[in-house]
Amino acid sequence: MSEPWQIIEALLFASPESVSSRRLANATNLAPSEVEACIQKLNRDYEGHGRSFQIRKLAGGWQMVTLPRFAPWIARLLQRKGRGRLSTAALETLAVIAHRQPINKPDIDQARGIESSYILSSLLERGIIRIKGRDKRAGHPYVYVTTSKFLEFFGLASLEELPDLEEPSVKEADILPIEEGDETGQAEEHREESAGEEVNQDALAAIGYRIEKAKSKQKSKRKEASHGESNETP
Repeated sequence: MSEPWQIIEALLFASPESVSSRRLANATNLAPSEVEACIQKLNRDYEGHGRSFQIRKLAGGWQMVTLPRFAPWIARLLQRKGRGRLSTAALETLAVIAHRQPINKPDIDQARGIESSYILSSLLERGIIRIKGRDKRAGHPYVYVTTSKFLEFFGLASLEELPDLEEPSVKEADILPIEEGDETGQAEEHREESAGEEVNQDALAAIGYRIEKAKSKQKSKRKEASHGESNETP
């Protein structure tokens, strides 16, 4: 008869995405605390035997991942060196979305100071962001949020691990649902394996920098606007 930890290991090995403790508990008739105890045991065993992988908490669930130091060999095998990297423009756009989500396109363009249609399409195709709905404001622009793929790509358990998140650009009450057939530009989310966690950590550091840069730019604009108003006051 299989041991509970063996069943948990098999489920995580077979899953292409992270699995929550509750889902694992439902599948095994174990309590969530028992599931997490099994995961801790597995990680101890992996470390003790010098295995090349571990179980990590990603995107609100558990996933079996390789250790960062094996990334170069994985990239060579998959012949995808560098494909996991995001461009500077993509990182900047993603930083704005992650920092102020949910956020509409005009606000993204304003924060970046440049048109973002192409970058948004690229991020949608990669499944890192998604369209949550439309803003109630004039023109009903699309409203964007990050996905669980975003958390997996950057090795995050939740959005709370991101630095200094601000208030959302668009309030939940002001988001209109997308009607059936009205999903132009919204790419189907798909899971694309990354070349390795080292790429993700580099990108995570970069996105933190982009967030701080975006905040600094916004503060400068507010300061200039305030200064301009004071000069106009008679």
